[in-house]
Amino acid sequence: MNRKWSSGIAVTLAVAGVYAYFLLFAQFAFLELLQAKLSGQGLKGVLAMMALGGVVSGFVVSRSGKVGRTAFILAMVGCVVVAWCSSLTDSTILFSILSLVMGCSLGTATVCLASLIGGNLEPKFGCLWVGLGTGLAYGLCNIPLIFTAPPALQASISAALATVAAVGGARLQDSQGRTPGAKSIPWRAILVFGALVWMDSAAFYVIQHAPELKDGTWGEERLWRNAAVHFSTAILAGFWLSKGGWKSLCATAWALLALAGWWVNEPATREWAGWIYPAGVSLYSTALVAWPGLLAERVGIEGRSTASRAAWLFGIAGWVGSANGIGMVESLQRVPGGFLMAAGVAVLVGTAFTLPNWRVLVILGAIGATGWIGLSEKQIEPDRIARGRQVYGSEGCIHCHSQYVRPGSRDEEIWGPVRSPEEVLKGQPVLIGNRRQGPDLSNVGARRSEAWLRQHFIDPRSLVPDSRMPSYAHLFEPGGKGDDLIHYLRQSGIGQIPMIIAKASSWSPNAVAAGSNGSALFSTHCAMCHGEEGLGNGRLAGNFQRPPANLVAGPFAWTPAGDELGLRIARVIKFGLPGTDMPGHETLEDSEVLALRDHLLQLRR
Repeated sequence: MNRKWSSGIAVTLAVAGVYAYFLLFAQFAFLELLQAKLSGQGLKGVLAMMALGGVVSGFVVSRSGKVGRTAFILAMVGCVVVAWCSSLTDSTILFSILSLVMGCSLGTATVCLASLIGGNLEPKFGCLWVGLGTGLAYGLCNIPLIFTAPPALQASISAALATVAAVGGARLQDSQGRTPGAKSIPWRAILVFGALVWMDSAAFYVIQHAPELKDGTWGEERLWRNAAVHFSTAILAGFWLSKGGWKSLCATAWALLALAGWWVNEPATREWAGWIYPAGVSLYSTALVAWPGLLAERVGIEGRSTASRAAWLFGIAGWVGSANGIGMVESLQRVPGGFLMAAGVAVLVGTAFTLPNWRVLVILGAIGATGWIGLSEKQIEPDRIARGRQVYGSEGCIHCHSQYVRPGSRDEEIWGPVRSPEEVLKGQPVLIGNRRQGPDLSNVGARRSEAWLRQHFIDPRSLVPDSRMPSYAHLFEPGGKGDDLIHYLRQSGIGQIPMIIAKASSWSPNAVAAGSNGSALFSTHCAMCHGEEGLGNGRLAGNFQRPPANLVAGPFAWTPAGDELGLRIARVIKFGLPGTDMPGHETLEDSEVLALRDHLLQLRR
């Protein structure tokens, strides 16, 4: 095989293996194992050991000059050992040791890989191979079977990926006969990539730990799309870099990440954020991998000089930038807009010595204009959800309501879908609930509208006549915090609307005889909004943005006449219409649902 092709394939395997291991295991599975086995205790200390090992080992190896394939292979062996051992312990001390070893292994591997890339490939075609390797890494990690696999299985997959990287590295040649290059610190690259890594880490942490954001951007049904976007954009980035445009590429990556961080906060634009976020990540990640060996100014570069650049870049921009990004947003529900702008300034300063051409400026201008147009005018305060969560605790909601759908119980049908215990335990404080006298509130935001929740807080028995819940009207007096509480409850489950709709569309009542109390059930559960005669003129009709439906004359947007009309009406009674003011009546027995359905059919006739 042609040497250029064999070197390119080897670099692709090495890049794909190293960075897939980092993404899947170091940033994901290892954290999940820590959360599950240590319950979050000592988590920061363990992760600090990884960062310390990554930074120190990079500088030590670069100064030693031993940055060839042997060191690279040994580093990947260390990664394999950590992945296999991580599932075998629950000791904080042993986890700290494994974290340190993994940090040292990854720090050594990335610095050595940068030197091997620079010594085996030329910039023009080398960037294309790096783009292919980076795209494969992100694409593999977003395959649903891998992304949703249990942490222990992800650790095994990561060990296999590290082995693939070692095989690729073994096919590369150590650089020979090069003279030492410049030792200056690459501050411009550190500034640019540090800002991008910081943004990426902050956005990823916020989205990953906010269920409504996660479902709207990289929920399970969107993983194949994300894999395709990552892969194709990384290939595009390799081509772009081969033409020498790393600075304009980084500016575009910032614009995409900033726009995604902005859009993800709003339900109306969250879907678009899910498209452009992976595109921005793949753009800058390809440039980050390629920069030390292929993109930096090449003045007599040899292994040690390239390694020195890599140590500075990956140590500060990579490890430090990532840690600071996560640390900044640990207690936030969104990435601060001011930080997105500050990162843009950093990228601008770092790339200002070579201004982007007019085409790139047009692209950036279009992206910025789209961001302003796409967002709704009403912006939510950054800490509103956190304030609402505090109100939930201070008002004692936890004493009568739970936020944990019990797996394998009737909870799944009436209050589901379920969340894993690990996800529930991440809350600070944990809001599982002391006892349950009222409904579970895990996904109440998907089942009840803002107007319904407000009315229920002010006068619970106006909507649920037999409710034992006291009035919380005082929360809605001037200066009260009722709106914050509603916003917290809405955001806690609004992302589950598609799943609830899917479940409702497949539900059927058991084959039981309908009760004879349909009229009484209607008076109790429906008349306050629809009126005693079903004309849409109940005493609470004016409290909602859209008047309740006239059940006699229509129009019937949700239950038009046709086949299975009775089944469709029963489903609306049981689950409501998520996303509207129509609530479900989840606790009614199937016989009661059928009795109420028959009464409604009689009204319509």
